[in-house]
Amino acid sequence: MIIVTHYLLYKNETTKFFDYKVYDFLSQRLRSEPQVNESHVVVVDIDEKSLKALGQWPWPRVFVANLIDKIDAAHPASIALDVIFPEKDRTSPSSIASFYHNYFHIDTPLEAIPPELRDNDKILASALHKSNTVVSLYLSNERLLNQECNIKTIEVEKASYELEHYNYVLCNTPQLQSQAKYSGFINVKVDDDGVLRRVPLFVKYKEEVVPTLSLATLLNIDKSINITKDKEVQLFNHTLKTDEKSQVLLHFYKSEFYKKVSAIDIMQGRYSELLTGKIVLVGSSATALHDQVIVTGGEKVIGVKVHMTMIDNILNNELLAQPQSYRYINILISLILSYLLFFLLIKKRNFLIILLFIGTFFITTLMSYIGYEHNLYLSVGYLIGPFLLHFFIVGFLFIIIDAYERKLFTEELNRSHVALLDSMVHVAEVHDIETGAHIVRTKLYIKILAEYMYNNGIYKNYLSSKRIEMMYRTAPLHDVGKVGIEDSILKKKGKLTPMEFEVMKSHADLGRHIINNAISSYKENEFFIMARNIAHYHHEKWDGSGYPEGLKGEEIPIEARFMAIADVFDALVSRRVYKEPFTYERTLEIIKEGRGKHFDPLMVDAFFRVKDEFIKVAEIYSDDNF
Repeated sequence: MIIVTHYLLYKNETTKFFDYKVYDFLSQRLRSEPQVNESHVVVVDIDEKSLKALGQWPWPRVFVANLIDKIDAAHPASIALDVIFPEKDRTSPSSIASFYHNYFHIDTPLEAIPPELRDNDKILASALHKSNTVVSLYLSNERLLNQECNIKTIEVEKASYELEHYNYVLCNTPQLQSQAKYSGFINVKVDDDGVLRRVPLFVKYKEEVVPTLSLATLLNIDKSINITKDKEVQLFNHTLKTDEKSQVLLHFYKSEFYKKVSAIDIMQGRYSELLTGKIVLVGSSATALHDQVIVTGGEKVIGVKVHMTMIDNILNNELLAQPQSYRYINILISLILSYLLFFLLIKKRNFLIILLFIGTFFITTLMSYIGYEHNLYLSVGYLIGPFLLHFFIVGFLFIIIDAYERKLFTEELNRSHVALLDSMVHVAEVHDIETGAHIVRTKLYIKILAEYMYNNGIYKNYLSSKRIEMMYRTAPLHDVGKVGIEDSILKKKGKLTPMEFEVMKSHADLGRHIINNAISSYKENEFFIMARNIAHYHHEKWDGSGYPEGLKGEEIPIEARFMAIADVFDALVSRRVYKEPFTYERTLEIIKEGRGKHFDPLMVDAFFRVKDEFIKVAEIYSDDNF
């Protein structure tokens, strides 16, 4: 019975829809904001303002050519046109002359018009060629105005993919199409519930492989692309995972992340500096000139925003793949868990049933997070959905009945790390007026710096996601020893005397003793060791001139080295009872001067890579805002 229900659930559309919703839920919670502050892409928008200035669409192509020329003059990284011109421009002087000759038998002299201005399509074709603009295609399996298009294709091992196949294409006129170095399709296909989540990187047109407009635009910058048999696309030093159809899941950003400028502003010479070095997409947000699709979260977006998002996702390494194999694997796992659930019910192991239920969701969430870290969505809806159904139908009533037969009056002592941390930090906050905002900033500094070094393979034998999180959690304990320093010294306005400074230095030893007392009442583990190292050694210096032990170099625990640079940076840029804040410029100079003396040289080098993020934290969580 369990096997049959799992087979039916796998084939049923309900499980697919449930998996859609699980993905939507997880993507809004597990996906982080982009590391960059703004998009790599700018949309030049043929908006209502532009249409009001130059007339309704379609414009004479000499206008579009002028727009392309203006964009190209700003030296963008690449230009793509999210507009298709399948017919000749009937506003060209030569076309108008032909019209009057054919229909009214009137010959219109063109001698007054220079030959190079008589054909608008030729003018636009020249602009496309000069600027290497990428043009758009629309692919379909319904008969279109089928043309022989000069389409730039890419080499793909077709046998390793099950690509979507199209037989018809709508493209630009041959005169325009022939001038494009690259072209890409602009089709998007929503999921069965009407939401756009995924886009293929490439599809098959007849027997050739055609890239999406987004990929074609990037190939226009760097044509180096390697597509492996493992369904991975290597581009711009990124490895993009895809599913069997070359599809990837998009991550849409907040509205303020996207940048656009009105086409008429560019044509009139305004804001061209916004395009320099950017990837420029020419599209339209004007009513009736674009299609809208619903994306994850319920927002409606225009087609050009889909391509813009995909380019940023590729460059920010934020695309996810959803391989079909994970659906099979999760259905199989659900089948095994359902049998285990049935076995536990027979044995009346209620506690183990609850543990199985919680553990399944915990591990599923954890695996989803790990999957996201590796750019994969693991189709966990195919595990959760069937398992939930069996749990509630077969097990829940049994558990409720059995729960009434037992009396569960147990009490357990919560000695969790978080509770201990909260209590210790609270004591420190009460005693030290400078601790509150300081501990928030310093733990964020450590996390920023450690994650950068981890992602770039620095101290890879030590750093891990787990250790970074542990440093983040234990960093607030670095000055816990100050609870033993008398207020007359701790809060003194002015320079400490040598004797007072020796007393102040003792807070490092006091911090070690406090945490050792906690260890003696529980047990030593990695969390407590890290907390003790941070509290005891964060005033040690790389050259051995620090305190309390005078350790040098790598003798200093790495977590204390992270704490040292975070603590000093925050002390310099923050107001203290004994000084005004230093400027960021002076602070950076001091940090640089401390390289190899006060601080770990590798950490200083990494610090200067993320210094802007440090400054951002300092401003957001300043003492005035806290």
